[in-house]
Amino acid sequence: MKVFIALSSVLAIATAFQPSVKTSSVVSYSRQQNRLLALRDEEESFFSGDFLATEEILLENTVAKLTRNKFSVAAPSLLALLPLQAVAEDGSAGGGQIASALTAYGHYLSLFVIVGCLVTERLTVRANMSDEEEDRLAIADTTLGIAGFLLAYTGYLRTTADWGKGFDYYAHEPVFWLKILFVAIFGAVSFFPTTKIIQRSIAKRNGELIPMSEDLASRMTSLINAELLMVGSIPLTATFMARGVGYSPNFPWPVGAGACVLALGGLGFKYVKEALEWKEPPVVVD
Repeated sequence: MKVFIALSSVLAIATAFQPSVKTSSVVSYSRQQNRLLALRDEEESFFSGDFLATEEILLENTVAKLTRNKFSVAAPSLLALLPLQAVAEDGSAGGGQIASALTAYGHYLSLFVIVGCLVTERLTVRANMSDEEEDRLAIADTTLGIAGFLLAYTGYLRTTADWGKGFDYYAHEPVFWLKILFVAIFGAVSFFPTTKIIQRSIAKRNGELIPMSEDLASRMTSLINAELLMVGSIPLTATFMARGVGYSPNFPWPVGAGACVLALGGLGFKYVKEALEWKEPPVVVD
């Protein structure tokens, strides 16, 4: 309405200052008045709600058409979701992340359990242990074996699985083979305490157990300390390995693998033989 009033005022003022009005001017003025009246009607129609009502009708008609053809509405959404679903089923972004997280959790948990078992053994082993301490030592060593298997299995998965860096990467990482070497030494050294604990458990069940000597307790203590040292070195090498320290695509991985096999086989044979040939001194009865 303000636009109409302003235009009418301007035309009225302009007309008032004209000295004379000819017929053509009157006709022109009439046409201008008609145009202004048409603009006023359109403006009033817009603000009265007719325009908004028309837009609402058009919107309702559009929604009705889309509702009758539901597939045309759903198809773009389904197509947009297909790439995400494909990635999740492939395992690289969906299932792969879950598997990687659970495997890493199992790997770390097994390492914590191993440390707890070794500390328990270290604090339990002594000469002339009681039956309760013998049982505690056997339980700790059994749990250690289970955790060691879990550590090796989860480590294998993290090395070779598709959602990890892959063996092609780790094979050319010397620090990786150093880590495996520490694991091999840890496993080989554990053969002696495990063998003696199994022997003592069988003797205890048969009623033939003799008290542990000072020499055996000292030997087992030193080897358990070595196991703790190896286990403590594994996370250190893992941090360097994960950051690619020392990586070389030209590194001959059979060299690293051969060193690990020799360490496990050679030291393992040595400690198992030592445990089997170990002779406790005879018990002196007063």
